[in-house]
Amino acid sequence: MRNKLGFTLIEVIVAMAILAIMLVTIMQLFSGGLKASRTSCNYTRAIVHAKDKMEELLEKPEQGSGDFGDGFEWASTIEPYKEPDDSQFKLLKVIVKISWYKAPEQQNSLELLSMKTIKITENEN
Repeated sequence: MRNKLGFTLIEVIVAMAILAIMLVTIMQLFSGGLKASRTSCNYTRAIVHAKDKMEELLEKPEQGSGDFGDGFEWASTIEPYKEPDDSQFKLLKVIVKISWYKAPEQQNSLELLSMKTIKITENEN
């Protein structure tokens, strides 16, 4: 009867296969975490850009479009909103759309909507 002092070749191969499977799984989880972090960062930057542009447009409402120079683009739409019949004010719907490319063929976007009240002067009637 022989005394077993070490591992057989089969045991070593099985252990290495299990280790390889675990390593691949961990790398995929790490990669997914990085991808989620990048997506979250892009949405956060888009929200900051949208809020800045919205503040600018609420002071001086005007339609237009452009880019921020960091891969993010903006477009604004100013539309009259339903007005009350005997009001001294006019309501405007202000829409800011921020878009960016996640990949060359895949565009993401975020839209922010607000209302702006403008007092109607005698000249506008």
